[in-house]
Amino acid sequence: MVTRRRFLGTLGAGALIVGFDPVERAWATGPGSGGLQRIPHLDGVLLTDLATRQADGRDLGRIVKRLPRAVLRPGSVRDIQKMVEFCREHRIQVSTRGQGHSTHGQGLTDGLIIENRSLSAIHSIGADSITVGSGALWREAAHAAEARGLTPPLFTTYVGLSVGGTLSVGGVPAQNNLGVQIDHVRELEVVTGDGRLHRCSPNHERDLFEVMLGGLGQCGVITRATLDLVPARALARNYMIRYQVTETARVWNDLHILLDRGEFDGAYLLMSVPDGRNITYQLNAVVFHNADNPPSDQHLLRDLSVSPASAEIENSTYLEWVKRYDPVIELWQRQCAWDDLLKPWFDVMLPGESAQAYVSEVMPTLTARDYGPPTGIGFLFPQRRDKLTRPFFRIPPGNSKYVYLFDILTSSPAPGPDPAFAAEMLERNRRLHAKARAIGGTRYPIGSQDFTRADWRAQYGERWPDLVRRKAKYDPDNILTPGPGIFG
Repeated sequence: MVTRRRFLGTLGAGALIVGFDPVERAWATGPGSGGLQRIPHLDGVLLTDLATRQADGRDLGRIVKRLPRAVLRPGSVRDIQKMVEFCREHRIQVSTRGQGHSTHGQGLTDGLIIENRSLSAIHSIGADSITVGSGALWREAAHAAEARGLTPPLFTTYVGLSVGGTLSVGGVPAQNNLGVQIDHVRELEVVTGDGRLHRCSPNHERDLFEVMLGGLGQCGVITRATLDLVPARALARNYMIRYQVTETARVWNDLHILLDRGEFDGAYLLMSVPDGRNITYQLNAVVFHNADNPPSDQHLLRDLSVSPASAEIENSTYLEWVKRYDPVIELWQRQCAWDDLLKPWFDVMLPGESAQAYVSEVMPTLTARDYGPPTGIGFLFPQRRDKLTRPFFRIPPGNSKYVYLFDILTSSPAPGPDPAFAAEMLERNRRLHAKARAIGGTRYPIGSQDFTRADWRAQYGERWPDLVRRKAKYDPDNILTPGPGIFG
């Protein structure tokens, strides 16, 4: 934990923030104007040095920049309460930063950024649940649970993300029949926009609990979460089958065979350009098992359009499978300056009734520029509709058994600014979203799109009045998470 004393020793007493100057609308390290409003005593630190503010003034997308006036590294949950109260009093907007993995400014603000990484403790592990700070990474939760022979039921493909961050959005996994991460939350600790601390669950303050899960941080700051755990199996076997982009019907047919049989723990599509020219599909399917009960490859891959012998098979521990994309990202960071590439991602939830037709029509229009090697990829994640239980995680209407998250995770060819590339891809995203919305599609809000208030109203549909009501109740002065632009 970074303490006030340590901060003073590092930067010198003259650099310590002492208050907020309401005339200049700036944090003050000196006497300021006569109306200087002193900040409350903090266990952590409030920073205004340019390097820290610049680092927190951009996200993974590298498209939107918004320089915060200050950054809070809380030493306690009480620090967050105090600073939210202070910011409410002085009309300063507040956003929470996990790992900064949204791509279009969703977590940015020119007010106060609260970094949640210092709230990373594993507080407790029981027989079927784990309680962690919101800044804990999913890989840290996985390791802590695995030491007890347990695991969270599901993970996003990359587990270097914070628990609080994914719970604010949804957290879509490779598994198909368990819902998303927010469907496996038992309790939350939340600081609302009035600075009050709440413990909420399905049976206590349900209004707040629901809107915090997939609610994009509009009503509070998650500080702690209690999550489901289940027994962990020791091993994973992953099957990979490749198809050409022209073989959309065949890959969908094989995917549906695996989904309908329900013998795999997860099945999804990966799209990439391994040769630098031609987009390919890769059907991935995983089964978890123990050493005394290995899976039968021939049985699991029977009746597909390809021979079981054509499948590439990878065996690993369960925990290695959970972290399978971590080494990929780390390699890209070292070799491709991945952190500084523009990432105008497109992410949409599609109704099962028309998902195949949509993807089949869109994929042939994409090029290596959309899936440019080596870091541009895409995914199609099927999710059981009846397992998606949180009302503010917006999914397409319909009666299909599955809905589908379709991702085009575009990266720029080189690091650094490229306004023309960003504009081209943002226009693509606008066009593809309009096409998806016409068939009932909804936005998965980690991607790069300019959304108006009318767009958000359409996104939330019948839930819009309820969201407005809860926003007014829990963030009455509208200071929290302005980045998405939901409330202006």
